[in-house]
Amino acid sequence: MEKDSINLLDIDLKRWMFKKGWQSLLPIQEKSIKPILERKNDVIISASTASGKTEAAFLPALTSIQNSKDLHGIRILYISPLKALINDQYRRLDEMTEFLKINVTPWHGDVSISKKNRILDEPEGIILTTPESLESLLINHKSWIESSMKNLYYVIIDEFHAFMGSQRGYQLQSQLHRIENLIGKRVTRVALSATFSDAHGVMSYLRPNSSIPCEVITAAKSCEDKLSVQIKGYDHIALDNPELEGKVLPKEFDSISDDIFRLLRGSTNLVFCNSRFCTETLAGKLEQKSKSKFVPNEFFPHHGSLSKELRESLEYRLQEGRWPTTAICTATLELGIDISDVSSIAQVEHPITVASLRQRLGRAGRREHNAVLRVFIPEALTDTRKTELYEDTVMTVAMIELLLERWYEPPLEHEYAFSTLLQQTLSVIASYGSVSAKALHELLCKSGPFSLCTPKIYMQFLKCLGEKDLIVQLNDGSLALGLEGEKIVSNWNFYAAFDTPKEFTIEHEGHQIGTIPLSQDLIIGDTFLFAGRGWKVNFFSQERHLIGVKAYPHDAQPLQMNGSAGHIHNEVRKRMFEIYRNKKIPVYLNKVAAKHVQQGIEQFERMQLAKSHIYDGPTGIALFPWQGDKVIRTIVLMLKKESIDASAYKSHIELAYTPKDSLKVAVYNILNYENISGTDLIKKVNNLDREKHDSYISMDLKRMSFAHSELDIDGALEFFSVLRKELS
Repeated sequence: MEKDSINLLDIDLKRWMFKKGWQSLLPIQEKSIKPILERKNDVIISASTASGKTEAAFLPALTSIQNSKDLHGIRILYISPLKALINDQYRRLDEMTEFLKINVTPWHGDVSISKKNRILDEPEGIILTTPESLESLLINHKSWIESSMKNLYYVIIDEFHAFMGSQRGYQLQSQLHRIENLIGKRVTRVALSATFSDAHGVMSYLRPNSSIPCEVITAAKSCEDKLSVQIKGYDHIALDNPELEGKVLPKEFDSISDDIFRLLRGSTNLVFCNSRFCTETLAGKLEQKSKSKFVPNEFFPHHGSLSKELRESLEYRLQEGRWPTTAICTATLELGIDISDVSSIAQVEHPITVASLRQRLGRAGRREHNAVLRVFIPEALTDTRKTELYEDTVMTVAMIELLLERWYEPPLEHEYAFSTLLQQTLSVIASYGSVSAKALHELLCKSGPFSLCTPKIYMQFLKCLGEKDLIVQLNDGSLALGLEGEKIVSNWNFYAAFDTPKEFTIEHEGHQIGTIPLSQDLIIGDTFLFAGRGWKVNFFSQERHLIGVKAYPHDAQPLQMNGSAGHIHNEVRKRMFEIYRNKKIPVYLNKVAAKHVQQGIEQFERMQLAKSHIYDGPTGIALFPWQGDKVIRTIVLMLKKESIDASAYKSHIELAYTPKDSLKVAVYNILNYENISGTDLIKKVNNLDREKHDSYISMDLKRMSFAHSELDIDGALEFFSVLRKELS
């Protein structure tokens, strides 16, 4: 029956397909036609990059508009996370509508005023925009949306997975709900996304708090079907000058750059790094290597701090595909622009999540080629760290195994998202002039995406906004913008729900030793590695963005500075345990990586971790919960509350100067508390301003939000129950 669905498409679209030389539709395109044409259900089209998702959505959507014979007003609202992707899709849609009388208009910050004025005067066809530009429309052109989108048939969301579980995602959910509220009807939502391990589990993110059915359409083929993998390991090599530790990349990165040059030169590749520092330094090493070899440079950096011109120049070179090009990049090229044909994907240091690894791999393996993944893993070791199990390499193996089994992290659970709720509250007030508190809660919380926020919590939230002069109450009881609220909303930066991480200065004895964009929680007494030395936090100021430290002579773990700290899933750590226990070394490891895994397995056996979660070694006690970061974070906070000096290190927890008897007492006390409050556990965590507008939110609400999103009390108590038996 799906084979016949091509006959349902508009005849002029078939002309375009004939002109393109299409003999038939791809299976995912065939399967999408009927449900999108019917407009009974929402639709999620889940497939890898370059699988024809755009055509799967737009061919039936354009047909539906043509069949309606009424082209007045905006008929399709397309939303993308990236302006570059909008420009790319505009070119494709402009070509697709060649034989149709349907106007396509991009709308974002780089689009000319004249082009925007044309669609404001004569709204019709398709508008392509970002959540930020849509926010501006909702505030400044509410009446236009109300009138021009009365005949809106579809909302098409590209790269849907990039929105889920993020502040931007909550913003988009709220915006779509507000639009439907304005025009007084339900609009069919079509989401285009990378594959999920459980696509049905993401349906609630497309339309929260709703019973509207959602149909999930998936592609049979995936990049995991044809995947070539190699993990290359590197031993840590001490720098000749110890004072350079932390200021330059370790010496093993010289070997990594040599291998990247040898393996990737002459083809098109994406090399992902976990920090801008690594990206810039590696790109610099490779450029110098090209000069020394008297060959043209093919290696270029790409990250968010580069100028727009430099980023777009590299993006154009990748799209054209006429010259061999390797981008050394952060997550900025994880999604977005359509790249002609990528020979391989590389990852320097361990991947962040299985889902991000999957998204990156979707960039390769096109044109019937195998997807090629190379991972370059340095293991930085010291002789004193006896609890080292080469966890970075083993975690990478665990992630690749889960990837091959098509398991990916589920999206984060719904959050309070107070920062975005603040933005949406001010946005609604700005668009209407004044709104009652009851109407705001009804729109944004009760029927909107911020459903965790009860009337009582929302009133507490509004009180915070009033105290900061963001809102004021008028004589009729409704809420309007206060002076500070007017100031915030009038700034163009208000339209974005997210903000770049603020730099924190690290200070020792009055001297600045560096700055970092902090993305993890810190409390007094925490330790970390920076500039090649261990430090202990003895002062912290969120307001001044200052971290005061003193020297710490023992091993410590580097601070996370890539914005992804704290989200290693339980399944990844459980798979690591299985790898150690089963003693199986994958064939895709080179000799050094295989040696690291073998040494990790041998150490695992010596420590008898197959039957115990605790190891009492020469340097102190180490705990191995084999759980994700939420559980580990909660365990550490519970132990600290019992005056145990605990710190997370990679996949385990290290206890400094802790006798076993003290640990026994702490475990007994923890398990005998009647109620453990997550907000009590984080009372000493000072840096809770994670999102853009968190500084306006009360500490009580921020603690409630953090505890809900970042702690797992049940998981921690389950571990302590196991630990009590082992300690008895």
